Amino acid sequence: MPEFMAGENLSGVPETLRQERSVLQSRFSPRQSSRSLLRQHCALLDKSLRKIWRQTAAEHEQSVTRLSLIAVGGYGRGAPFPGSDLDLLILTPPALSEDEEQFIHFFLTALWNLQMEVGSSVRSVQECLEKAREDLSIASTFLEARYLYGSRELLAQLKEALRANPPWKPEVFFAAKLAEQENRHARCSDTAFHLEPNLKEGPGGLRDIHQLQWLTGSIFGDSSLLCLRQKNLVTPEEYRQLLRAQSFLTRLRITLHYASGRHEDRLRLEQQRQLAEVLGYQERPGRSPVEQLMQKLYRAFADIMRIAAIAQENIALYLADQGSLGEDSAQPVRNTVPLPQADDPQLLQKILRLFRELAENPQSISLDALTQRALYKLRSKIQPRNLEQDPIARNEFLALLAQADGAYDSLKIMHQCGILGRLIPAFERITGRIQHDLFHVYTVDQHTLFLLRNIGLLHKQEETRMSVLKQAWAQVDKPELLILAGLFHDIGKGRGGDHSQIGAQEARRFARRLQLSARDTELIIWLVEQHLQMSTVSQRRDLEDPQVIQDFARMVGDERHLAYLLLLTVADMRATNPDLWNDWKGLLLSTLYRATATELQQEDRSRQDLPHIVRDRQENALQCLTQEEQTRARVFWQHLSGAYFSRYSENELLWHIQQILAHKSRKTLVAVRAHQPEGSEILIYGPDRPGLFQQITGALDRQSLNIIDARIDTSEDGRAIDTFLVIDNSHAFARTEQADQDLAARLRAIIEGETESKPHFGLRHRDPRHRFFAQRPAEIRVDNHALSRYTLLEVRAADHLGLLYRVGEVLRTLQLNIHGAKVSTFGERVEDTFFILNERGRQLTETQSKKLTGTLDEMLNGKSQ
Repeated sequence: MPEFMAGENLSGVPETLRQERSVLQSRFSPRQSSRSLLRQHCALLDKSLRKIWRQTAAEHEQSVTRLSLIAVGGYGRGAPFPGSDLDLLILTPPALSEDEEQFIHFFLTALWNLQMEVGSSVRSVQECLEKAREDLSIASTFLEARYLYGSRELLAQLKEALRANPPWKPEVFFAAKLAEQENRHARCSDTAFHLEPNLKEGPGGLRDIHQLQWLTGSIFGDSSLLCLRQKNLVTPEEYRQLLRAQSFLTRLRITLHYASGRHEDRLRLEQQRQLAEVLGYQERPGRSPVEQLMQKLYRAFADIMRIAAIAQENIALYLADQGSLGEDSAQPVRNTVPLPQADDPQLLQKILRLFRELAENPQSISLDALTQRALYKLRSKIQPRNLEQDPIARNEFLALLAQADGAYDSLKIMHQCGILGRLIPAFERITGRIQHDLFHVYTVDQHTLFLLRNIGLLHKQEETRMSVLKQAWAQVDKPELLILAGLFHDIGKGRGGDHSQIGAQEARRFARRLQLSARDTELIIWLVEQHLQMSTVSQRRDLEDPQVIQDFARMVGDERHLAYLLLLTVADMRATNPDLWNDWKGLLLSTLYRATATELQQEDRSRQDLPHIVRDRQENALQCLTQEEQTRARVFWQHLSGAYFSRYSENELLWHIQQILAHKSRKTLVAVRAHQPEGSEILIYGPDRPGLFQQITGALDRQSLNIIDARIDTSEDGRAIDTFLVIDNSHAFARTEQADQDLAARLRAIIEGETESKPHFGLRHRDPRHRFFAQRPAEIRVDNHALSRYTLLEVRAADHLGLLYRVGEVLRTLQLNIHGAKVSTFGERVEDTFFILNERGRQLTETQSKKLTGTLDEMLNGKSQ
């Protein structure tokens, strides 16, 4: 037999396919049917593969009539996307001839040489059955097997074998696919409402639609969505909604594949604007094209999840009626909750009573998908004014909200059924609304629901690291007010202006509708207006400054307001981006809470003045020293101002003086110790000099250590006492005693000039999401009123290595002194806060403030380059 190179005389296939694909892409528009494009694309691929099969056989003079080329998976479904791989099955007889084995090798090699993205398997009918029994995914792909070329008889044999002896019984297949779906959703954090959602694999994505097709194929022998309608598993309206959502996601995924030039299912930030423009979205007042696109996408996800849940529950009921579900299987519970008719004058109070009972007894009451379908239909009969006119309905709603542990479950289902948005129209406006930054990783409505869930978890005392939460809950007399504040805290997002003020206006309007008392209304409005204050003060102010605590206590007013605000703040921060919450932020909030509570309790007693605070802290620290050390400590402390003692706890003061008294070398003292709850505390003591702050921050950057707090003090005899709290986000620095000593030695060598160390510059994170937001300009704010003693400098910018170093360089050049710094990370951005004084030890003059702002703007925003 003559030898041929695989792929010979096939060189024109990929070019022809590329050209025809290019034509399809050029014709594709937002108005074109996505289903039509996929069919045409499938036809092109079918034609190319058949040609390759025929020509490979002809070139090698082989007879392959006993083989069958089968499309499976998405390709078998007849809907291959532009960038997707092609799943192929070559069906064979039980035993292959030498010619057939060679042909299969030549054919697959030809596909590889032609750079076609193909996933292939070669199996006999019996092998297919065995693999299907072993692997649920393989069994699913066979439900969509489609003939391409070769022996039709083999495919018929496979389908008949699958029908006569299914590798998975329908009820087992159903249960396994639901478990598979649950695991897949869990990998996406059980929510579709991410900043960068997955169009295929996430909850409500295209894979959930494929799941329905697999289930109908396994149970009814028909892998089509139409089967759902024909078997009365969904209503005609639900079927139309499902098709609309599928069409939108399909069009978006096609556009994404074309825009990225590859198989891409995650809708990444840097692509969203381009896709919105391609799909025809235009700027509207208060709504960008991206916001419009993403809101429609999230609502499509919600429709698919809602309808898929109904269809799957109906399939479970069908299997139960057929006796297919065994005794050990989880039997579907038929809903026995009576629902009112649409014309019932007590409609709203009966619906709210149902949700109140669910909130009170989530373990014993279950609202199945069919009940939710009925509630969804009733939503249009509900108007916000109904609450004003129905005191029983108002009481039911408030009783629901009063269940701190169960309110989330009820409100989540109310939202899914469209009822929450009918009662609170402003909530409907934030449904599916994106927040375009990496700090907020969920849509506004999903973030709000997660906040309510967190309130329930906090009430169950599941946050054990913050002991102050139990103390705060003791002050909460009406949990419903906390839940209402949570519902409205971000409801003003996306409407222009201060969202807290807009939310407060909406909260006032709704409180009036609920006919709440003036006292309760005031608390809700205050919480919505001030919901960001506690996180801001805890992370960006000096909590050792008595004036900061006094000002915050004055804003809070009493311990009741303080307790509600703490619980709302913790729930909010943990619902914004779980990856950004850490024990350090919890410690800061706890510290602020305790200090403020103490301040409020001392309100009617004369406050201690600074000399008394200094004396008490010194005396408490001295008790842990020997007599000789006490004498030396008193002499040393004479050179330090009272502000130094007010900024450190007694434990910190003791550690400082013990390290300094034990230090015999003339070189700079560098001491490192673990800091609870996380991170490390670094003490640096030695001669002060210009540029010391930059040296230290540059060196810490090179060690992959993020500075989260810094306090800078200088004694009267010119010695610097600087402390830094650092967190190792890279985990490159192991927290052991030896590692602490090594870090101290490296820092000492850099400070003493024994080792040259230049800081790193550039983005801290190099993934596309951070680069996308890095283009936003840095914001600089200088304020002489926020602190009593210092000028406050705030810098908000992309999270860059060397940022602290560059700010320090500007301050040194302008002869301004840093006395403290705090660093807070919010996704892709940081907010660095500095407490500074001028060369005379005073707050900055207006001229100095303007000079500082301008110089930093030039440095950080590149205006001088």
